[in-house]
Amino acid sequence: MWSLAVILLVAAAAIIRGPGLWVVLLDRGTAIAMVLIWLSGLLLAAAGPVFGFRSGRARGVAYGTAAVVTLGATCLWFIGAQLDEFSARGRPTQVVAVSVDGRFELVSREGLFSDRDVLWLRSRSGLFSRESADDLGCFAEHDGDSYDDPVDWVGFTAPDQVTIRLRDGRSGAVDFDGPTLTVTSRQGGCVLPAPVPGR
Repeated sequence: MWSLAVILLVAAAAIIRGPGLWVVLLDRGTAIAMVLIWLSGLLLAAAGPVFGFRSGRARGVAYGTAAVVTLGATCLWFIGAQLDEFSARGRPTQVVAVSVDGRFELVSREGLFSDRDVLWLRSRSGLFSRESADDLGCFAEHDGDSYDDPVDWVGFTAPDQVTIRLRDGRSGAVDFDGPTLTVTSRQGGCVLPAPVPGR
């Protein structure tokens, strides 16, 4: 029983620290982690009577341990949830495009430093759907205001290609690898800028 409680705590900590890009954990990871934490606390508290801790002192230690571990894990969950508000991953998503074959979709999240939403690739595999490790990063500049230029159109122009067109006429495209959702090539405005010397 104690081993199961520890496994649940480790799973909760893993979800909080990094959900592994599984969509169900990205969207509902904090709630799932909270449930696992409280289940582990109940298991730890129940371990004393189950394993025959008859003395009041032994049971007190068991209950105290359960309370401390559960409280500590809850604090970790709370801190993780608060920090998530300052990351792009913690923001709500909206589907903006779906590939013709229905295998992939583009989701947008509100940008942290601009008015333009940030785009991410996702697979459409039900419970096993995953999200790309990084956003598409199109029209990113070290200097300039491209992040403030509104998007006119975005969509899949091939089974493994996404094209973005700004309202001022500029466009860019990214090719990606379906199984890994990693970008394999970039064209136009989706080519990443070269680092600025001295930064």
